[in-house]
Amino acid sequence: MRRDSDGVRSLTQSYHHGDLRAALMTQTLALVASDQAHRIGFRELARLLKVSRTAPYRHFASVDALLAAVASEGFSAFLVALDAALQSVKGGARDSFLELGVAYIEFALQKPAHYRLMFDQKFYKKTDFPEVGVLAAKAFALLKATVAACLPKDATDQQKVEIASLAWACVHGLAKLMIDGQLATKGNPQEKRRFVRSSCQRLLALVGTYNLSEKSI
Repeated sequence: MRRDSDGVRSLTQSYHHGDLRAALMTQTLALVASDQAHRIGFRELARLLKVSRTAPYRHFASVDALLAAVASEGFSAFLVALDAALQSVKGGARDSFLELGVAYIEFALQKPAHYRLMFDQKFYKKTDFPEVGVLAAKAFALLKATVAACLPKDATDQQKVEIASLAWACVHGLAKLMIDGQLATKGNPQEKRRFVRSSCQRLLALVGTYNLSEKSI
């Protein structure tokens, strides 16, 4: 059994009729982590896990259902990470906002395979897999509540959503660029963590300058 850079164990040549559902999800993550998502299919997964071609259908009705399960698993872990970050805060609302942003990006860096699947557009264009949308909505609601605590009390719900959306776009974009290697971050892991935190601090400063008197276009 080998472990790739994402920390996902590849089950090729090691699965022996244990928990096939979990094995299918783990092997799917391994393929995503190794940039081989195009290979994900029940025939290929069955071959890698050395089971019959029909075995995966006992656990998932389709490949999309399998991917949705992996995405939901990722979102569940994501929510736990965000909540843990908030629980660790000793200061006020601005500290909570900062730590939430840092936790968001660090989750993406630690679990890039899960992260990629979590935001696959297929789950937001179709209504076949509502569990992914429900978990995604919970994550955004957490961000919105954290942002709202940083804004003046007379902020409208629309303004809270706008700022939360902007903050989400910023951390999501930064995380995506980093895990895809499009944003070069030199140095050791400690230096990368410093870069992530300083980026979130700059984002927090921008939120602090938001003018509630300005009308939205």
